[in-house]
Amino acid sequence: MTRTRQERRRLIAVYTVVFLSFAVFTGRLLYLQVSCFERYSEVVRKQSTGRVTIPAPRGVVYDRNGDVVAHNVIRYSLYAYPQSKEEIEGATEYVGRLFKIPSATVKKKFPFQVNKTTWIARQIPDSLADLVEIDNPEGLYLRKDQYRSYPYGTIGKQVLGFTDIDNKGQSGFELAYDSLLSGVEGFADIRRDGLRNTYRVKESALVSPTSGKSVVLTLDWRFQEIVEQELQHAVDTNNARWGMAAFLDCRTGEILAISHFDPSEKNPDKPTKLRAISDQIEPGSVFKAFTAASVLENGNVNINSQTYCENGAWKLGRRTLHDDKKHGWLTFREIIELSSNIGIAKHCIALGGDELFESLKNFGFGKKLKISFPGEAGGRLISSGRWSDYTISALAMGHGIAATPLQLAAGFAAIANGGELIRPRLVLGYVDENGLVTPSGEREVIARVMKESTSSLLRDILPGVVERGTAEAVQSKIVSIAGKTGTAEVPDLANKRYFKNKFVATFAGYFPADNPRVAGIIVLEEPEPIHYGGLTSGPAFRRIAERMVLLEPDRFGGTQQILAERSKTVTRSHTMPDLMGRQLVGADAIAHSHGLILRSAGERGTVSWQYPSAGTPVYPGTPVVVSLSDGSPTPAMLDMTGLPIRSVSAFLQFAGVSFAISGTGSVVSQSVAPGELLTSDTVCRLECSPL
Repeated sequence: MTRTRQERRRLIAVYTVVFLSFAVFTGRLLYLQVSCFERYSEVVRKQSTGRVTIPAPRGVVYDRNGDVVAHNVIRYSLYAYPQSKEEIEGATEYVGRLFKIPSATVKKKFPFQVNKTTWIARQIPDSLADLVEIDNPEGLYLRKDQYRSYPYGTIGKQVLGFTDIDNKGQSGFELAYDSLLSGVEGFADIRRDGLRNTYRVKESALVSPTSGKSVVLTLDWRFQEIVEQELQHAVDTNNARWGMAAFLDCRTGEILAISHFDPSEKNPDKPTKLRAISDQIEPGSVFKAFTAASVLENGNVNINSQTYCENGAWKLGRRTLHDDKKHGWLTFREIIELSSNIGIAKHCIALGGDELFESLKNFGFGKKLKISFPGEAGGRLISSGRWSDYTISALAMGHGIAATPLQLAAGFAAIANGGELIRPRLVLGYVDENGLVTPSGEREVIARVMKESTSSLLRDILPGVVERGTAEAVQSKIVSIAGKTGTAEVPDLANKRYFKNKFVATFAGYFPADNPRVAGIIVLEEPEPIHYGGLTSGPAFRRIAERMVLLEPDRFGGTQQILAERSKTVTRSHTMPDLMGRQLVGADAIAHSHGLILRSAGERGTVSWQYPSAGTPVYPGTPVVVSLSDGSPTPAMLDMTGLPIRSVSAFLQFAGVSFAISGTGSVVSQSVAPGELLTSDTVCRLECSPL
């Protein structure tokens, strides 16, 4: 068919329009894809995603026995990231319904803004988190948060410290090692589809967080519990204002237990300091152990050489030095055993102020031990410059100086180990990604403070303080103890004098006396009516020493004294029978025959785990917790009401369950119902109270 000239022109026009249209569209597409790529990519990203940080799992803290003493519990937090005004209105309405508060209150409390993150609630209940995930509200998101949990409640909390709502260390070990424990946070995207419907209400990691380093402490939580119990008992029974304690391994400097107890402390769950390293005391006669070391190191005295002690009163210029009792001639050994101020003063005056000062400075007094813990004090040791007989005497008696309990305990450890002042430490090692522990380093000797021969002489003297001297109340049938008492007047700093009716009572020493393993100190502030260290702090030290050696006789050499008393303890108790592999009915009968109370999560099955373990000494009435193998792939929760913290924490760690304990004593309530199957996602919250 032949087209007319006019038809050909129209066809060309149509082709031209089509070609130009494609050219324009292609040009526009190239412009958007190439020239405007970055700008429009950012627009798309903002419309479809939102970037937020993901906190890193905080490192776990273990004690020296591998018990978990600080770990993480997972909870969800709710926040808003609206990307339009419509989403702001929807989020406001939803939050009001969720928390049952008026929209006006929501607007005032949570001023939502487009493309801005606003936190609504941290650590919300699991039921609310499930509801938010189901409803999938626009502009609202969930973040998996972690918060710190301390399985043993307030035990050791002064050492551990605490974290804030963002899991950042605020005090104690959590603060000192925050950078190590906290790890490196990651990043996540919030995802939406092309119609701006949220299809991922939880975060998806773009950059995964790096977990914090897990740490093994030198502390033994069993010893820590003993020290805290006995310290509180000593404060209560002696009507003291507060007390402090520190115990460490003589040979390595590893701190085994350290604590303070203050009945007036308002919030023991959030301690701000550890007084045993931050508070300073005037040590009084406890200090005579170190001045005696200075005298013996000089070599000008024999421990049996005699000194006249002036029948209790010696005039030095315008001042008079007094003894608590009237003493005539005393040997150097007796001067220390009976704590004669006059006797030690005469020896130190003969030694000279400069020599005495340098020796005590070598012991580390007047400077920090540098144990990498917040709030550590260095004490006070100032040279007189011009020494008079009285200033030398005051220094010899431990007056006019200040020291922390940990400094004094470290000094006694030096006496016990042969003369080496070892830097105390809290970290035993670090846990690598394979679960293996890498030691934190070797023992660090700060200084040699005396010769081995001097240490041997002093170790020969100090047991006599307990056997014949001012600390006879510290004598034990279980373990031999050596040490020194102290009863110092409290300084009245405002009036630059001493209170005549306020005292600090102290006992510091080590045990076993013939083979020292642990050195320690007990300090009581203003005990009443008895204020002598040998009658107040000393008995507390003895009870701690006895309980430690009975708990772990192998650590202390298993001497005949210890083993004999331990055998007596065992005869008053029973040996925990082995229930493993037995049917519940049979296991219950065996437990009942020993006077034990069996606690299990079911009514049938075979015992697959038990606490206490077989062979452990147990007393009648002790609760025995067992887990049953009944064909279920996971264990079931048991009724924990009335059980002590150690039993429930042992069971929950065995079950691999995250848990948090508040309070002390025995369990009074639990968040997971008895009989409920336990999984790795289960979080159990326990409330405890003394019964």
